[in-house]
Amino acid sequence: MESKIIQRIAAETAVPRLLTILAAELSASDLQSLLLAVYQRRAQTSRASVILARAVQNPLFAPTTVDARLLNTFDRIAFECATNFEALDLAPVIPLGTTSLLGGIDQNSLLTTIRNAEVLGDSTPAMALECGRRRQPQAQRKDSPPVRLCSSHRVVRLQPFDFPGYTPHFRLFALATAGRDTGSGSFERQHLGEHIRFYLDLFRALNSAGFQLTSPLVEISDVSITEKLLGGAGVSLEQVRESVRAHIPGSSERFFSERGITLAAAPGNPAQGLADALAAEYPEAVFRFNHARLEGLGYYTGLCLRISPIAPDGVRYPIADGGFTGWTARLLQDKKERLLTSGIGSEFVCRRYLSGAK
Repeated sequence: MESKIIQRIAAETAVPRLLTILAAELSASDLQSLLLAVYQRRAQTSRASVILARAVQNPLFAPTTVDARLLNTFDRIAFECATNFEALDLAPVIPLGTTSLLGGIDQNSLLTTIRNAEVLGDSTPAMALECGRRRQPQAQRKDSPPVRLCSSHRVVRLQPFDFPGYTPHFRLFALATAGRDTGSGSFERQHLGEHIRFYLDLFRALNSAGFQLTSPLVEISDVSITEKLLGGAGVSLEQVRESVRAHIPGSSERFFSERGITLAAAPGNPAQGLADALAAEYPEAVFRFNHARLEGLGYYTGLCLRISPIAPDGVRYPIADGGFTGWTARLLQDKKERLLTSGIGSEFVCRRYLSGAK
């Protein structure tokens, strides 16, 4: 439905079909030409004092308060730990609609340009596009090895944040693994384990460089199991989407608490063997299968991970998150394609996990 603002503009311009004309009847190139002309005229009338006032008032235009050398230290260590992944320096924009189509993110939460592009709100859709390009049938053999990519990128997210430490733009270190289903969930377990090992190795390396990430809690979930348990409890996915926000810690717990819902026990842990092997390798970590995780429902399609180390202030923050999606399967129109993406808020780590930080 059209907003009241759009209705008012249409009435004032005496063009009742204004939105339909611009959104559906003009070609993408014609709309781009029109908007370029509009903003060129607006730019020509700009005043320096007004530009400065906008830069001061809007946090979107402010530089990060984290020392750039510290961010560079994080990136250096992260890339050194990601030896199995090819390092990419991503373009700052992707085709318009990519994040909404793949991730279901509202376009209003993204910075949309007038050149039919959008600024990255997350590195992983851009990495999914690159995985899809590399895994096109004409570019690979059936026995081609998985594509493994990593990237550090500043992303922009425009939804309101009311949690301390979150900003409209921030640096994110991300991983992506794309390959073909090998049957019986073996691809999923192998590469989920590889991503988890990267983060736990990263924490060890950061701790040797002046950071303090202790007792990381590694939560493994399977959204397909969670969806079945929710159905049995009479909870719809729409109810979850309306109430749970991935960027707000504790959303799942509050959802269940406010409704007095307790999920039945999960019917087995599909990643128990993986968790046991990882626990032997990383005794400093705590492993748990969390079937009551609601963040990521409708976004991930199977196994997913979340890692929350304790910070110097004594709080356990969920700084690493990821899971399997159907993005490359959709891009390549091949249900056998698998994609695992994950990321860590490197800027948040630099703010909260430096030794002595409070």
